[in-house]
Amino acid sequence: MLGSLRALSSATALALAIASGSLACKRSVPPAGSAEASATAMGSWAQWQDLEPLVTVARDHADERTVAVLEAVSALLREGKAASADRRLATAADGSGRHWIAVARGDVAALWFTVCIRGVAWRLTDGQQGQPTAREVDFSEERRIKPDDVSVEATLTNLDAAVTSEVEALQVQARIARARVAAYTQRCPPNDDVAALAQRILENDLATLAAEGHLTPDLAYLWAGVQMTRFSGAAARPFLLQAREGGFDHPAVTYMLAVIALEGGDLERADQLASEAATAYAEVGERDQEAQAWFIRGEVARQREDPAAARERFEAALERMPTHVPALLAIAGIVFEAKGELVAVEHVHHSLASLLLDGDLDAQSARDAAGNVEALVIVADTPFLAQLCRDALLLDIDEEPDPMRRGIRYFYAATLDVRLREYELALGHGVLAKDEFEQSDVPPPLDVQRFLDRLRESG
Repeated sequence: MLGSLRALSSATALALAIASGSLACKRSVPPAGSAEASATAMGSWAQWQDLEPLVTVARDHADERTVAVLEAVSALLREGKAASADRRLATAADGSGRHWIAVARGDVAALWFTVCIRGVAWRLTDGQQGQPTAREVDFSEERRIKPDDVSVEATLTNLDAAVTSEVEALQVQARIARARVAAYTQRCPPNDDVAALAQRILENDLATLAAEGHLTPDLAYLWAGVQMTRFSGAAARPFLLQAREGGFDHPAVTYMLAVIALEGGDLERADQLASEAATAYAEVGERDQEAQAWFIRGEVARQREDPAAARERFEAALERMPTHVPALLAIAGIVFEAKGELVAVEHVHHSLASLLLDGDLDAQSARDAAGNVEALVIVADTPFLAQLCRDALLLDIDEEPDPMRRGIRYFYAATLDVRLREYELALGHGVLAKDEFEQSDVPPPLDVQRFLDRLRESG
């Protein structure tokens, strides 16, 4: 079960801070020679709010006019005037220091934008105190792009040119800015191809910066996410500590450290960190992530062989996120141990109501409901759990009045049949799913025919 959660968590590790935009920071700066100084070799997270590290480097390598512009922009950022800062940079975009200006514009856009418009433009605003606590992603065609909105494509193109500069210090700063822009581009792309390209750029730049010791605190966090996804929590941990020591104190850092401690068997440390993460997420209103932290606390209790405390914590996770599948199945495991398989199946069956959502389904809510059940199937990664969930999906299915929901249940029961190597059952349940979808007025969120064709070809 923990392995499944880790797979889901690491897959979204890069997105936890990015998606919310709530990048809290500490204003304290470690003194030179202190234990934390190495974490801020490229500037503390607090210093990056007004681009102080970039300005400091530019003073030694850029011309006076460019430095003056950067200093003016830094002052505007201290006043929360991100849009004005970008406009000031735009006036110097064609000068001799254009690469330095491009870097500054990339940093300002990535750190301060408030709205991503269809993945092609970012909007900056004046008057906010500190970085945006929330970022809006708007793919609607009704949103009009304004003249001052930042072109994502142009920003990346200009940063590509800056990275090829012969000035090493400028190359480093350009990679830092490009990694930041690529990270947000990957989260809000205009299409899948751009998302894949942004991911490659991000990981390549992070790898180069890590090898050269040039990671900023926020990029150390992102690199930790890559390490956790590609390798292990142990590989990610030094970079998480670097991020936190550098002032990047987003709750995701603490949460990931809790997951790593749990994997390493340090239950006391895992519980402490997960508790801290839950509190921090609650303070910023991120209930889904708060649920993740409560799940970790439940896993700690389970490994301490305290099922009562474990269930209480898993239920706390579900209170905050009713579709938290790992907690749902963890409770099913506790029920199985106490009362047997039939009661465990009934527990999962009763929990399907939250996954399949309330009320009449439309095209979007049907996709959401199918996604919730798909998560159940993904997390049920052992033969026993697959069987348990399959039986729960089929239990009393004729009593479900909505053909769309019956279709979703039959389809995912069929996918679990395949996992259990019960192909005749899979074919039958797949045909039933298709029949149910045909009775619904809502477009089916799943391609049942493709599933059936592949099943017949493999048989």
